[in-house]
Amino acid sequence: MNFLVLQKLARSNYAQLLYARAKELNLKFFQNDSDLSVLQINYLYYLEIYHSVYQDLYMKEPNISQAIIEDDLRLEAYLVWKAENRNKPKKPQEKRTIFNSDDSVVFKRK
Repeated sequence: MNFLVLQKLARSNYAQLLYARAKELNLKFFQNDSDLSVLQINYLYYLEIYHSVYQDLYMKEPNISQAIIEDDLRLEAYLVWKAENRNKPKKPQEKRTIFNSDDSVVFKRK
């Protein structure tokens, strides 16, 4: 079965907006609550995948851009990379200091 149409639909801004609001408000996407068809399951899967990727894009995560989202092969590569690096520790950020250790602050009353 070819799911390219489902991917394209799930990638659209309209579908992503509906999906985000449905998650927040606990709305139903389909009339049937259970016993979902293969198409419904795959559509929900793609909605969640693109929702996650768009969140990464908006949070300015490294290695993701709109061009990657629009290219299916590059998106698959990004998802594989993300899954492999999920549990790896992130590089520690440098601590920024306002004062040097040699600096001293003296408070005086007027």
